[in-house]
Order: sequence, then C-alpha cells, then structure tokens
Amino acid sequence: MRGGAPRAALVAAALLLPACAIDGDADEALYREVLDGGMPPTPPPGPGKALDLPTAMRLANARDEALASRGEEYVRAVIERRRAAAAFLPILEISPRWFAREKQGSPDPGRGSLDVPASASFDADPVSDAARMDAAALGAEALRERLLAARDDLLLSVARAHFFVLRAERRAEVLRASLALQDAHVEDARARLAAGTGHPLAIALAESRAAEARADLVQAEAEARNGRTALSFLTGWEVGAAPLDGTLDVPEEPPPLEEMLLDLEEARPEIRAAGRAVDAAAAAVREAAGGWWPSISADLNLFLSRQSEPSDLDWTGLLEVNLPLFSAGEVEADVRRALSLLREAKLRLSRERRLARSEVEAARQTLAASRERVAALRLQSDAARRGLELAEGQWTAGLATWLERLTAQDDLLAADLDLASAEMERRELHLAVLRARGRIAAYAGLAPAAGGGGDAAPR
Repeated sequence: MRGGAPRAALVAAALLLPACAIDGDADEALYREVLDGGMPPTPPPGPGKALDLPTAMRLANARDEALASRGEEYVRAVIERRRAAAAFLPILEISPRWFAREKQGSPDPGRGSLDVPASASFDADPVSDAARMDAAALGAEALRERLLAARDDLLLSVARAHFFVLRAERRAEVLRASLALQDAHVEDARARLAAGTGHPLAIALAESRAAEARADLVQAEAEARNGRTALSFLTGWEVGAAPLDGTLDVPEEPPPLEEMLLDLEEARPEIRAAGRAVDAAAAAVREAAGGWWPSISADLNLFLSRQSEPSDLDWTGLLEVNLPLFSAGEVEADVRRALSLLREAKLRLSRERRLARSEVEAARQTLAASRERVAALRLQSDAARRGLELAEGQWTAGLATWLERLTAQDDLLAADLDLASAEMERRELHLAVLRARGRIAAYAGLAPAAGGGGDAAPR
C-alpha cells in the first residue's frame, strides 16, 4: 500500500502534464480560418502568366503582416474568453511531501515518510462571472468582425494599386504611339525643309511636341514601376514585369439604392462589430451589477497517502458565502461607468450605420456618373480621331496649317488618355461599391465566414 500511493501520485502528475502543452499552430489557425474562409492557400501565377485581381487580393490576404497582427489580437480575445470561462472551474493541486525525523531515545536513525495531499478550491461570483464570460465572448466576436473589416480595406487597396498600374501602363502605351507619330512629324518637317517646301517653325513645333510626349512617357513609366513596387508590397509577391489582368465585368447600371441598402447591416463587418460591442457593453453592465450579489468560496483538502501524524485525518472541507454589505458605493460607481460605456457603444453603432449608408450612396452615385463620363469621353475620342483625319487630309491638300494639324493630334492624345483613365477608374469604382456593401471578399474568391453576410456572386 505504501508503494501504491506514490505510484498513483506519479501517474496523476503524468496525466496532468499534457494539459501544459501549447499548440501555437492551432492558435494561428483561429484567425486564418476567419480570413481565408476555409479556402486553401492561393499560389502566385507561374512564369509568363498574368496576375489577375482576385489572385492578387488572395495573396495579400494570406501574406500581409499587419492583417496577421490584427488576427493575433483576435486570438488574444479568444484566449481571454476562455480565461473568463475558467472562473467556473475548480483549481486542483497535488503536492507530494517527503520528510524524515529522528526517533528520540533510540539509535535508530528513523525513516522517511511521504504524504500526498490534494486540494481543490473554487471561488466564484456567479452573476458577475457569467456576465464577464458573455462580455469576453462578445468582445472576441467584435474583434473578429473588425478583422474582416481590415481585410476588406486591404483588398480594396490591392485593387486600387492594381488598376493604378494598369492605368499608368495604358497611358504609357498611348504616349509611345504618340511619340512615334511626333518623331515621324519631325522627320517629315525636316525633309520638307530640305526640299524647300517647309519652314523652320514647323520643325520647332514638331520637336516641341515630341519632347513633351517623351517627358510624359518618362513620367508614366515611372508611375507604372512605382505602382508595381507598391503592388509587390501589398501582395507579398515580387510582381516584377509580370503581366496584369484587369478584366472586370462592370454592370451598365448599378442596382437600385434600396436594394443595395437592404442587407447592409448583415453584410458590413463594421456594423456587425459595433453591434457586438453594444452587446458586450450590456454584458459589462450586468457584470458590474453582479457586485451586489453574494460570492461563493469552497475548499477541499484530502490525502491520497499519509504517513505522518496524525494519520487518522483524511480530509477537510470549507464552504463560504460572502455577502457584500459596505461596497454599495463602489458597485454603484462601477454600474454607472458601465452604463456610460454602453451608451457610447450605442452611439458608435448608430454612426457606423449612418456612415455605411452614406458610403454606399456616394459610391453608387460616383459609379453611375463614371458611366456617363466614359460614354462622353468615348464620343470625344471618336470626334478627335475624325478631326485628326480631316486635318491630315487638309494638310495634304494644303488647306490646313501645321499648327492646326498639331492641335488635332494633341486633342486626340488627350482624349485617348482621358478615356483610358476613365475606363480603369470605372472598374475601380465598381470595387469600391462592393467594399461599401461588404461584398468585396466574395469577389476575391474568399468564402464569406459564418455570419459574414454578402453573396457569393456580388453584383
């Protein structure tokens, strides 16, 4: 029996040791599941393949360190929720003790003795602890929704960088074509002067237009390179000279405003986060009010094995109920402070609702206006092209001046640049509408998380 108790204590200790193991990968998976929506990792495009916008968004979602840092905040909130739940669990301890003593009046040096006491203690404020657990759980949900809002902001930033590069590269293409034409005009002006039919002023004007086009081209190419650098930073992948795919279907007409606002509160993570914050603040009020209720303490001590004196004592127990008598002033102050925080949380929720509605309305109006602007610029480009053709024909027939010809070329160049920029901007504005509606993650191919709202196929 004496050997069995120590062995039992060792077995109990061995069983408790695995509880100390920490699985860091599981903690990281908590926020990765929220951000990725259960989707597998997205590999970057292979050599020579174009980087489309959804792929760029998913790469940024998986590799952005700032977003992962927000995820760690959510992990800590989940840990605090579990810590609050631990208030309802007893504390168990086993403390083996070995000691030796000398027998008085005997040459026998004595022998060692082993006691294996175990103790359990439980302290709880039932009302306050339950409310604290609810507040911690709701606070974790609020951080989860804020994490999704930060992801949506990142996805929109990637889209803007993506289309910034495409806009700059399209501008560079137009300027290269213009520069080639301007250089041809310079050579033509020089040839006419050499043949005695030209004028030095024509050469000067042609060289001036060519130099201006070359300077604009240098700026556009620099903007494209800087845009690719920014896109590489956002996606965590070296974009380099990889081609970018700017394909995006933009509906001719955005949905009616009433339809866009219909499920806004369920779709926008900022509104969901503010709603969870209100619920958490209400739970904090209940926690503070729980200070008026009694608390409970229980202690149990027993010996799994005992070789010391007195050996006839096996266990002791103690149960306490604590009634608050003179802490009403502190509890009242805590409750009033919690009520103030609750009112503040409700104000934030109201503001988030109004802000989301305002953003949707403004984004829709801007997108609708962009369609009319693109249509007008397309007409302007067609008219400028016809004007240049007429100017070229009249120049050839000797009915137009060199300056009229150059003016027509400048008008066409400006119209083409404005049209290319407006078309790219319209795609970007469509994504801004999706962000305002809380649907940009669905466009990126990230499955909406549970309770995240939004449709799988955003319009």
